[in-house]
Amino acid sequence: MMNRQPWGLQWYEEMTEKEKDLILQADQLPAVDEASGKKPGLVRGARDFIENTFASLKGKDMNQAVEEFTSEMTLVAEGLSEDQAVLRQDVDRMSAQQTLLEEKLLRAGKETRGEMGELRDAIKQNKKQFEALEKRLDSLEKALKETEKKPPRMGVAQILRQATWMVGIVCGAWVIVTILKLLGR
Repeated sequence: MMNRQPWGLQWYEEMTEKEKDLILQADQLPAVDEASGKKPGLVRGARDFIENTFASLKGKDMNQAVEEFTSEMTLVAEGLSEDQAVLRQDVDRMSAQQTLLEEKLLRAGKETRGEMGELRDAIKQNKKQFEALEKRLDSLEKALKETEKKPPRMGVAQILRQATWMVGIVCGAWVIVTILKLLGR
């Protein structure tokens, strides 16, 4: 037969020291009021809780514990204050950057609107110039068609040239007739 211990004892022996420390001993349990057979009330339970809490601090000086706690909390509060100051600076810097970007966008928008107005004006001018050139081209095409239909007019230089040729032909004919008369006589 195996050397078997009752379940409760085996379980207690397998527990770690931390687990054993968590188990309340009989002297730590709230006392039962023997006269009434009831457990103590809320006040008694709170007092026992506080006594147990302070019992764990019995080895330390209470003033020293309060000083340590206060210094640690002060350190934490200072760290939080510094973090908050850094965050505030970041927020201020980002706010300033946002303001600058908004102003830059407003200026860019105004410039863009101004440039668009200038472009509209330039387009209107170019359209007017194009229409004027188109009208001029139409009138030149009409004039060209009319000149193609009419015979070309002679200029003074052409008239003089033709007159010179005719005078030359007449003089040549007169010379030939005079020569023929001289020969035929």
